[in-house]
Amino acid sequence: MQIRKEKMKVILDFDNTMGLPKHEIDDGLTLLYLLSREDVEVLGVTTTFGNGTFEEVSKATNELMDFIGNSVPVYEGARKPGQDDSPAARFMVDTVAKHPDEVTILAIGPLGNLAAASKLDANFFDHCREIVCMGGMLEPMRIGWRDIDELNLSADPEASWAVLHNAGCPVTVMNAHVCLKAIFGYFDFLRVLYMPVYLRQAILKWLFNFGTYFGVFVFYLWDLLPAVYVSYPELFENRRGKIKSSVEDLESGKLVFIDGDQGRINMPVRIKNVRNFKRILFEGWRTALQSISK
Repeated sequence: MQIRKEKMKVILDFDNTMGLPKHEIDDGLTLLYLLSREDVEVLGVTTTFGNGTFEEVSKATNELMDFIGNSVPVYEGARKPGQDDSPAARFMVDTVAKHPDEVTILAIGPLGNLAAASKLDANFFDHCREIVCMGGMLEPMRIGWRDIDELNLSADPEASWAVLHNAGCPVTVMNAHVCLKAIFGYFDFLRVLYMPVYLRQAILKWLFNFGTYFGVFVFYLWDLLPAVYVSYPELFENRRGKIKSSVEDLESGKLVFIDGDQGRINMPVRIKNVRNFKRILFEGWRTALQSISK
């Protein structure tokens, strides 16, 4: 696979908690990966509650940006479900208006910031190039000895409904089931021993905590899938259709997906080559860290 010549403008909307005890780390790994991409220009990062409280996400993101030492601006977003305005929502509106049909919103947390942006500007969705989001389940999931809850679309179901039903631009929804082949285990950890202590500790602690809780000593690279999709949609087997989920369905993250070639929603259903997927990620992390260390 070759890097695409087109440099895509991306806003990363996330609920990063990397570095906090017993909290997810994939949002932070996603930002690190995006910064390695020569075909991606990260215009800004917007934050939302989700994996943690708004205060926890802000703390973890400030620490991550200090570690990266990157000049990408960060805008604070939704503190709770149903919030209609924030610096993040205004940044999205202004940026998309400045670059109509050019900006991809990569949303890997609750969708409140996108819904708020659409309330500030009725044309917001129409002016986006694409929305790529992570969340939802087609059916109940179990990992190890526990059932797993959906934590993105269900965190703000009314906002999720607004995005999935009202967005006029192309929308890709990476559901949780696709991620079950995207596993990070002990042998993968041995491949990242070159990483700085901050990252190694975060990864190892999450590997232990996730494994202890679910009884499977791996974790899943949830948010990395939509990030890789942005550059490599051909790496996924995709279905087109419509999402008919009600707000009540989305309270549990349930996706009611109806196949149809004329549908506006794209839903990846399989990683065609998991080895290539992981190679792209590991090479990206190494490239990003080499750049940071210079």
